[in-house]
Amino acid sequence: MFLPDSKKNFENGILQLLDKFNNSQLDLLLERYPDLLQEHDLEELLSGNLEINGAEMQDVKTAGLLSCLKLLVHFCGELKEQPDPEDSRFDSVRYILKSIACSRFVEELLLVVLSMVGPDYYEKFQLRIQNLDFNPESEAELENDPELKEHINVMTWLALARLFLESVYTYFSSPEGEVNNTT
Repeated sequence: MFLPDSKKNFENGILQLLDKFNNSQLDLLLERYPDLLQEHDLEELLSGNLEINGAEMQDVKTAGLLSCLKLLVHFCGELKEQPDPEDSRFDSVRYILKSIACSRFVEELLLVVLSMVGPDYYEKFQLRIQNLDFNPESEAELENDPELKEHINVMTWLALARLFLESVYTYFSSPEGEVNNTT
């Protein structure tokens, strides 16, 4: 589900989120991100305090978060083929993980999604899933709820993003020999 070769892959959620933002400046920043990383440290780009000509500081941070997420997905696809987290090919993954703590990454993604869906929608969503029985009938009811339908895919993606990030951080922080190779 998370890896690029999957039919309904995780990166599609990133693209759906970008489509919902409909922010050409954010799209341009994502395209420029490799160049920005040559000019600035990742921590600085993710801080939300960096001014880039013609860009909102929040867009710079959002582009950074989404770029990091895309890179982690890419490298985890490679990790599936070569399951050694100590391999130097994964230095980029370690750089990302050292630049932003997992809890902050997840929190920042939540804030990005909240800025798009709005606090009222998020509150309704939280209330609806609070006592949800996870079975096919209740899932279908949730997906077809007219008040939630508009952003349900983004909210589902956010939950998967959290699971994915926690898995990656755990995998790379596990002592050698305790790593479970089921990426």
